[in-house]
Amino acid sequence: MTSESVASVEKLSNGAKLLGETIVPGASLLMDGKFANGAAHVAVGLGAKLALGPVGVLLVCADSFSKSTTDKFLWDHLAGFAKTSWGMLSKKKPVVGAENTTEVVV
Repeated sequence: MTSESVASVEKLSNGAKLLGETIVPGASLLMDGKFANGAAHVAVGLGAKLALGPVGVLLVCADSFSKSTTDKFLWDHLAGFAKTSWGMLSKKKPVVGAENTTEVVV
């Protein structure tokens, strides 16, 4: 198979997984054969629907789809994003003209 046809098959597979997530949370993991993890997402998804409504189900579906397609849970992606963002914020930017000066704040 060429790389284009592999990419097309992967896109179709991901589309089917996403469609499955609209029916039942954890469907994409069940399609991958990860039955224990998929069943856990189904159970948590139903509990999230009862406790949080549609927002809870959406989060569980997003987590399941993320784990199925990237092999990372949603919170792993969010933690990586936060770590990267925090690292960018905490880097000190040099002050122009202050290369050889020492500033003392009293």
